[in-house]
Amino acid sequence: MGAFLDKPKTAKTNCSGEGNGLRYAMASMQGWRVDMEDAHVVEVSMADREPYKDWSFFAVFDGHAGNVAADDAAENIMRTLMETPQFEKVTEELKSTGGVLCEKSIVLLEDGIKAGFLKLDENIRTRLDSDRSGSTAVCAMITPTHIIIANLGDSRAVVSRKDEGSFGTEDHKPYHDKERERIVGAGGSVMIQRINGSLAVSRALGDFEYKNVPGLEPNKQLVSPEPDVYVLERQKDKDEFLVVACDGIYDVMENEELCRFVESRLHVCDDLNQVCNDVLDACLSKGSRDNMTMIVVCFEAAPSIDKEKVASEQIWKAQMLAAINDVIAEETSKPGWSENDEMSIEFILRELTQRNLAPGNGPAHMLRSLADQVLTEKGIKHD
Repeated sequence: MGAFLDKPKTAKTNCSGEGNGLRYAMASMQGWRVDMEDAHVVEVSMADREPYKDWSFFAVFDGHAGNVAADDAAENIMRTLMETPQFEKVTEELKSTGGVLCEKSIVLLEDGIKAGFLKLDENIRTRLDSDRSGSTAVCAMITPTHIIIANLGDSRAVVSRKDEGSFGTEDHKPYHDKERERIVGAGGSVMIQRINGSLAVSRALGDFEYKNVPGLEPNKQLVSPEPDVYVLERQKDKDEFLVVACDGIYDVMENEELCRFVESRLHVCDDLNQVCNDVLDACLSKGSRDNMTMIVVCFEAAPSIDKEKVASEQIWKAQMLAAINDVIAEETSKPGWSENDEMSIEFILRELTQRNLAPGNGPAHMLRSLADQVLTEKGIKHD
């Protein structure tokens, strides 16, 4: 669970699309971890029938002690939710309301999500048998009128709203009073901020070794599979974007910092895949050592391209490329350098910092990719 590589794996997996008035993208990266244990779901239409063809679903799962629980959850969560009695009732309710979610329907959805998570966890136990892995989960269901978010563990969803700051889900950590009370009530303890000194999240799918206390309901066990559910009414003129991501992002970026970073990238880049990649690169440069997966969903009021900011970044990029070329030229001109030698990107980044060659007012997360670009163009071997 805690093993790290000698150098990070920075290759990224991307997907993107649009529909239902939304634009979205996903990026994931293994980073410093020995294994990739994240999984995700992106479905711009939940089903080809009413009302779900107009509903979108996005989710991130952060596995631990293996990827099995996360992968199983990603494959089965949406179907499991939609098969709950509560969701079936909502389907019937909406036939009589023209697809409009009333208060009764919203309550049914909240109850259905909680019931669906419990059923999913039960099914995972049956399917996985003796597997010891677990997974956090955060998912967002976007209807024409609402954003419905479910969170389990310490992955997180944040919504940026114009002139209103950001909304964020609350992590489930063992040291939080409500979580600690349940853990102690189930016969466990919280040591070094972990359940029994081991597990760092207090709610998760899987982790069945923490769910074996006789006579206790699933949501009363040391680790609970019951999510918190949040319902936000959509505001067409204020909703900018939603981010759904694992703690590899939030370990090094607070909610508001992340939102402002995404906003700044949307002002200079309309490629949402690249925006997600920029977030991952920035988190890596800030010291994140975990797997990273992020989904961004843009609404109608999302920030647009700012030509002045684009021009300013291009100037910064030109300065940066010149500085990188200077470092490489000096190193390759030293006696004994041969074309078979390898140059580390980390070395270039350290040199830029030590020599003050890098301007301080630009997107520093781009340094790694720019160094990689120059080394590749010059045919120099590098990590």
